[in-house]
Amino acid sequence: MNTNRLKKFAQAARRKLMEQVEARLEFVLTTDSVELREKTDQLKALREELNKTTREQLVEKVAYTWFNRLMALRFMDANDYQPLGIHIVSPKDGYTLPEILDEAKQGNIPGELKINRQKVFDLLDSRLSSSNPQNEAYKELLIATCNHLHRVFPFMFEHINDYTELLLPDDLTSEFSVVFDIREGMSTEDCRQVEIIGWLYQFYISEEKDKLINAKKRYKAHEIAPVTQLFTPDWIVRYMVDNTLGQYWKEARLNTKITNELEFYIKPIEESKLPKRQITSPEEITFFDPCVGSGHILCYAFDIFYKIYEEEGYNSSDIPELIITKNLYGIDIDDRAAQLAGFALMMKGRKYYRRFLKKNVQPNITAFQNIESDPRFLNAKIHGSLIQVEPSDIEKIRIDDTSLFTPRQKQHLLQASLLVRKYDLCVTNPPYMNSSYMEGTLKQFIEKNYPETKSDLFACLLMQVTQLTKPDGLIGFICPFVWMFIKSYEKLRSNIITNSTISSLIQLEYNAFEPACVPVCTFTLRNEYVEDYRGSYIKLSDFTGSENQPVKTLEAIQNPNCSWFYTANQKDFEKIPGCPIAYWVSKKTIGIFNKSQKLERYGDPRQGMATSDNKRFLRVWHEVKNNKKGLSYKNRKEASLSNKKWFPYNKGGAFRKWYGHQTYLVNWGNDGNEILEYASNLYGSPTRTIKSISEYFKTCLSWSKISNSAFSLRYFPNGFLFDVAGCCIFCQEESDMLQLLGILNSKPSNIILEILSPTLNYEAGTIREYPIIKDNYCLPEISIKDNVKISKSDWDCHETSWDFQLNELINNKTTENIEYAYESYEQYWKNKFFQLHKNEEELNKIFIEIYGLEEEFTPDVELKDITILQNELNRNELKNIKLQRNAETGLVASYEGIELPFNKSEVMHQFVSYAVGCMFGRYSLDKESLILANQGEILIDFVNKVKSKKIKEKSDISFMPDEDNIIPVLDDEWFEDDIAGRFNKFLKVTFGEQNFEKNLAFVEECLGKNIRKYSAKDFYNDHIRRYKKRPIYWMFSSPQGTFNALIYMHRYTPDTVSNILNGYLREYQEKLRTRKEFLIQVQSSTSTSAAEKNKAMKEQDKIEKQLMELQKYEREILYPLATDRVEIDLDDGVLVNYNKFGKAVKQVTGINDPKTKEKVKEFDWIDTSTIK
Repeated sequence: MNTNRLKKFAQAARRKLMEQVEARLEFVLTTDSVELREKTDQLKALREELNKTTREQLVEKVAYTWFNRLMALRFMDANDYQPLGIHIVSPKDGYTLPEILDEAKQGNIPGELKINRQKVFDLLDSRLSSSNPQNEAYKELLIATCNHLHRVFPFMFEHINDYTELLLPDDLTSEFSVVFDIREGMSTEDCRQVEIIGWLYQFYISEEKDKLINAKKRYKAHEIAPVTQLFTPDWIVRYMVDNTLGQYWKEARLNTKITNELEFYIKPIEESKLPKRQITSPEEITFFDPCVGSGHILCYAFDIFYKIYEEEGYNSSDIPELIITKNLYGIDIDDRAAQLAGFALMMKGRKYYRRFLKKNVQPNITAFQNIESDPRFLNAKIHGSLIQVEPSDIEKIRIDDTSLFTPRQKQHLLQASLLVRKYDLCVTNPPYMNSSYMEGTLKQFIEKNYPETKSDLFACLLMQVTQLTKPDGLIGFICPFVWMFIKSYEKLRSNIITNSTISSLIQLEYNAFEPACVPVCTFTLRNEYVEDYRGSYIKLSDFTGSENQPVKTLEAIQNPNCSWFYTANQKDFEKIPGCPIAYWVSKKTIGIFNKSQKLERYGDPRQGMATSDNKRFLRVWHEVKNNKKGLSYKNRKEASLSNKKWFPYNKGGAFRKWYGHQTYLVNWGNDGNEILEYASNLYGSPTRTIKSISEYFKTCLSWSKISNSAFSLRYFPNGFLFDVAGCCIFCQEESDMLQLLGILNSKPSNIILEILSPTLNYEAGTIREYPIIKDNYCLPEISIKDNVKISKSDWDCHETSWDFQLNELINNKTTENIEYAYESYEQYWKNKFFQLHKNEEELNKIFIEIYGLEEEFTPDVELKDITILQNELNRNELKNIKLQRNAETGLVASYEGIELPFNKSEVMHQFVSYAVGCMFGRYSLDKESLILANQGEILIDFVNKVKSKKIKEKSDISFMPDEDNIIPVLDDEWFEDDIAGRFNKFLKVTFGEQNFEKNLAFVEECLGKNIRKYSAKDFYNDHIRRYKKRPIYWMFSSPQGTFNALIYMHRYTPDTVSNILNGYLREYQEKLRTRKEFLIQVQSSTSTSAAEKNKAMKEQDKIEKQLMELQKYEREILYPLATDRVEIDLDDGVLVNYNKFGKAVKQVTGINDPKTKEKVKEFDWIDTSTIK
């Protein structure tokens, strides 16, 4: 089945039907015709429906109703299941029109149809006037067929007075009609599988569902159904049913052969502990899906029941009716899904018995309806199967509804009856919806009736399913796997561990169930506790891709000795804090929790603040004025007295150990007055989101709350505030801090944290529970301090650190040869890298022994997991380096002779970036660290800042910055002081004039291109990446990039744009005109060859186009901007300031592309009229 093709078809069909039904509705409501006067009852019903709902919802309902009907008709056509014995939407082989229409043209209309035959014949014989007689005749036949099928499928095909008839699209027979689309979209081969019904339903609603999810808002009542519907993958359905219904039958008939045929059946490890079931007939078994959807689970259960009845010797003609009437039950909040579920079951019956549709059998499937007279069911379409019904309620319904003959009364009793009985088997894929997305009615209902599982709908349904199932019944479930681990579901886990038995569980790989948008697990439960039972568990976490999940599951079932099949006694989970379903953990590892102290004894893990508006309150540190940045303050009082505005902010980050991720600043000026006031206005109290204020500015350890890889801990000196994503541990003693840093960055932490938080979401409460063993050892504090020192050196050697001093090639300079400096750099950092690697492995060995995990771990660390030199080393090549290890200790025997795969280009990019910084005066060769980093500083400020005993006059300065803060970046040498010219001068100053050519050659070899080409094509992109899309150098650029010039934002003044215009753009245009005149002379010269003339002509054409571009750039963009004399405020950040220059500056995705610009215009804390 080609699901991609089905998806395109279903989505297109929905759009077409919606459009055509809307057009038809407009016509019906605004037109007075004889035809419509004859249908007053339908018109009345239509207007009544419009009074109860919105026009949009009505159109949606009618569109899906006709889609369901046409899909059902096509399915029956393709399988020759039509009760009338004739195709309704499909043609006979070799024909194009629907068979029923072709037959009518021959004078044959099925006798069962209640239809005005004469009208049809008159239309087809042109005796009756019509603009499209064939189409009108087919419409009569189609409606009559739908009315006839009401007898067989009353849940899908309404009676003749149904208003949906009025809104049937006009075009039904052309190649552009939806009927034609249905035939083409549902191939005969696809229709061989009843699962097509479920797939088409999921795809039909997919665009609506995506739109709702992307809106990220609370869902309205009518939106809950489409947003929570998920078609369950076939293999998961088979797993759940095989291990519930299959297992149930195995316990009832020990000698059954059926379980041998069930591919996903997992044979219980401890079968002898399971009870034997006493049932006389399969007719006694009840199977319920409380969130039935389109019926996929019930359809597969039908197949297994059929095998069971066959094995018991039942007559094949009786089996389908028995299964549908006695065994299978289902309900849903979604009318359209329930329709399809009922239809799919009927098709199953027809598949097994050809005369089945003549038996007048109706499935036990319905959709919830709101019952105004009963408070329990007043909001039934919202609360669904979560409604709790007692036997006494049924009696009350019978008494209150003294006459149970109206459809509403029958529905009331039916849905109540389905929820009051206890089933042998409950199997379902429930809706997933976090409480933050629940509308008010649902949220209140959940909080009142399911207080322990109110976080998500699926958890509430799991609890309800245990109540809907008999005490000895079996349950099959699929849901997000967060319930297995996180704190908010601890009571749910405890309830299941105490009162149920986990028979089996499959944990899917993180992204394996894409439609769910969350990682999931599927499992089966026995609804009673079996003492000391060991359940079966399959862990698919290491197998990426949805296609691998069933394959690896089957491998595990067939070979339980494989590494991803586990058995576990669920009572062991209670020995772990929070009782996570940590089935993969050995008894020895679980024992760690009994012989350890919790981390909270040695440190205080804390969650940080949520600013509620990061764009307003956070900046990357280089965005703001250096003199408004407050570093290294020890407490709030010091910080407040400093009169600084911006303070270091720990916001977490990617996997990195020991030190780093010190990038952001937060506006905590005046002791956080602005941010606290903002939070108070939003929430009534600032402490709702501004957490742990008492711990701000203290020395700490920090980890990233959410990670896509292993846990990593970093040391933070005093001076930082911290974010909810950058959680911290605060210790009273430095020795405790160092010990925790070593323990949590060692290998045992991987397995322990996977137990405590397998979701890779490391909450402060989780870290608080970490088991610490400190007995009988001396921690090598020196190694841990060394690791911090090495990692800090690595962090600070990049100019994106606020403690950056000097570029590494200059720092490692020993001679006037840059290649030697590079070699010295490589050797220095190779030694540091291997020292860090050695330290980490030695620490691993120590902690593995302390925790008694020698059988679980070796101390080795892959080179790719050493977190310094992240960009300077090729991580893929690091994987291929083989290390020789000592057989006894497992540590590296020697690092001698091992070469690291350095990226020369990255090292040289850093050198060029530093050079540009010197060109603008951000750095100086005569003084380390930042020089010009406040707003609007000029050359005299630079001179004053670099003065020293050695530098007394301007003439003593080694390399002076650009005077006007404008550096042209062009593809040729049009200006003497352009970026390439200035770089060459910088290289001569740093590494001498004598070796300039050799040094330049090495630089360009590392870059992979000459310095001019790199500067013009790559430098700015590299700068954007290096500075996290918050560039400090801005590229003024004409639309086609003919003219480019860099400025340094900290030196920007309102005259800068005017200086670019007058000093560079106009001069550049003049130079181009001069070049153009020269080329004209070349072409007119008699001494010029034909080839030279042709070359000159092409260059002239190019220059003419460039001049047109630049003239327009000047006239429409740069000149108006220059006259505006734009002001910027660095406190507003790059995102705001860059967008003040409109199309004058280069467009960068994520900074000033149209989408980002619109978001900037929504900032309520700036003057948005300045955004161009």
